[in-house]
Amino acid sequence: MTEGDRSNFGGLWNGLSYITVGLLAMAIFVFSGSSVDTGRVVASIALVAIGVAAFLAQRISPWFADLHRYWTGLFWALCGLGILGIGVVSSSTANRWIGGGVIGGGLVIYGILVASGG
Repeated sequence: MTEGDRSNFGGLWNGLSYITVGLLAMAIFVFSGSSVDTGRVVASIALVAIGVAAFLAQRISPWFADLHRYWTGLFWALCGLGILGIGVVSSSTANRWIGGGVIGGGLVIYGILVASGG
């Protein structure tokens, strides 16, 4: 990522727009209907997190420029384990957590490959 690319990524208004849309979506999903759909609320939280990351990207990106591949691989493997754990815990039937297992397992494998240099 060059210095010119860094100015095009993220920013105050880009991050605030994601945060606003995520919070509005979460309010609609929580207060409409008779029950709360957890998947939609989690998606709204993810949208807010993307907004925060876009808002802070220009300030934080120099910290990650010189990360070692082991730390990057560990990050992706931990994300995969987290998704795998959420998928297993949040579903009472085996058929419904398969998607979380596939995505989580894929991220764990990706993290191992990044750490090993493959």
